[in-house]
Amino acid sequence: MRYIPNTNEQKEEMLKNIGVSSFEQLIENVPDTVRLKGKLNIPDAMSESELEDHVVNISQKNSDFYSMKPLIGAGSYRHFIPEAVKSLLQREEFWTCYTPYQPELSQGTLQTIFEYQSYISRLTKMEVVVPSIYDGASATAEAALMALRLTHKNKIIISSLLHPHYLETVKTYLTPHESELINLPFINGLTDMEKLKSLLDEDTAAIIIQSPNFFGGIEKLAEISELAHAKKILLISVNVESMSLGILTAPGDNNVDIAVENAQSFGMDLNFGGPYNASLATKKQYIRQLPGRIIGETVDIDGKRAFVMTMRAREQDIRREKATSNICTNHNLNIVAANIFLSLLGTEGVYKTSLLNMKLAHYLEDLLLKSGKFEKVFDYPFYNEFLLKSKTDLSLLKTKLLENNFIPPLSISRFYNHNNLENVLLFAVTEIFNRDSLNKVAKVLSE
Repeated sequence: MRYIPNTNEQKEEMLKNIGVSSFEQLIENVPDTVRLKGKLNIPDAMSESELEDHVVNISQKNSDFYSMKPLIGAGSYRHFIPEAVKSLLQREEFWTCYTPYQPELSQGTLQTIFEYQSYISRLTKMEVVVPSIYDGASATAEAALMALRLTHKNKIIISSLLHPHYLETVKTYLTPHESELINLPFINGLTDMEKLKSLLDEDTAAIIIQSPNFFGGIEKLAEISELAHAKKILLISVNVESMSLGILTAPGDNNVDIAVENAQSFGMDLNFGGPYNASLATKKQYIRQLPGRIIGETVDIDGKRAFVMTMRAREQDIRREKATSNICTNHNLNIVAANIFLSLLGTEGVYKTSLLNMKLAHYLEDLLLKSGKFEKVFDYPFYNEFLLKSKTDLSLLKTKLLENNFIPPLSISRFYNHNNLENVLLFAVTEIFNRDSLNKVAKVLSE
C-alpha cells in the first residue's frame, strides 16, 4: 500500500540525465494512435485507513469457497489441502526462490524441482518431465509447437472437447506459425472416432486429446494412440484434472508422445484462477525439443549428493529467435506446494483420493437422476465431472443452490452452441463433499 511519488524536481532531474527536455520529447516516437487521449478517470486520493477499508469492502463481494462448496470445476478444482502444506509454504526461504541459474546457491530449489519431476514421471509413466510451465493452457500450446518442430508438418487435429480456454491459447500460440488446426467433433460425450480416422493423413503432425475431457468423459486413449502411430502421428494427451492420474491409465502406458498435466489439484487453492502450475512430459527421444529446463541429480567434488540443470536451452534467455520456447520463469512456490501435498498423500493416498472423487461424482449423478428433475445427455464413462440436463429453469436452480451455500455448476451453453446442450449443466464433485452434503444438493434441486 505504501509508495513514494516522484516530485517535479526529481522528474526534471531524470529527464536531464536521459538527455531530453520534457516528457513529451521522451515519448515523441510513440505513435499518436496509441497514446492516451484525455485524462484517466482516477478517483481522488484516500488516506491509508480509508484505502484499507475500501479494499476490504471490495473483497467481501467475493464468494467464500470455504463456507460455499463449489459444484463447478471446468479446469479449477477445490480439493482438500492439508494444513501442513499451507504452514510450510509460509517459510520465507520458499518465497524468494526464482529461476535457479546458479546451482551452488539453489540446491533447495533444484531439489524441489527434481523431486516433483520424479512424482510426475511416476504418475504419468513418462520418461522425462519439464515441471514448471505457467498453466495447463500454455503447456498445451507448448506441446503443439513441440510437435511441429519434431515432425516438420503443419497440421494439428484438436478435439472439440479440449478445454475452451486451452483451445484459444493454442490458437494464439500457433498463429505466427501458419499451422492448420482441424476441429475434431464429439459424439455421445467423447471424441468421434470415425471422424478421427477420416481426418488422419500424412500431413498431420499431432492429435491433441483431453482426458478426462471437458465434459468429464474418459477418452479411449489407447485406441487413439494406435490410430495415430499407425500414421506416424504424435499423440498429445492433456490432463486438466490431475487428481485423475491416481486411478486412470497413465499416459505412458497408452504410448502417449507428449503429456500435459495441469497441477492445480495438487496442493494449490483456487486463487481466483491462478497462478497455477503445469508440467510437460515426453519420451526420452524427444528431450531436445522440450521447452524449459530439466533438473538432474549428480555428486559434487566431495562425492556429496547435488542437483544441477541437466537440460536447459540457453537460447530461451539470450537468443529468442533460436529458442524452443521463451519460458524462463519458474513457478517454484507452486511446485513446493505440489511436492508437499504429494509427499503427504503418497501413492496410496493419491489413489484413494482419486477413487473417492469418482465415486462421489457417480453418487450425485445417481441422486439427481432419481429426483426426476434431470436427465442424462450422454451415456459415457466419466471421472468427477458429468453433464445433466435440467428440467428446471437454470436461473431458479442457481438461486436455490446459492441460498443453500453451494456454488452452482457450469452452464455448458456458455461454451457449446449445440441444440441438445441447452439447459445442460456440468457438475464437478471432489472429496470436499461427503454423502450428507451431496444428499443436501439433491434435496435442494429436487424441491
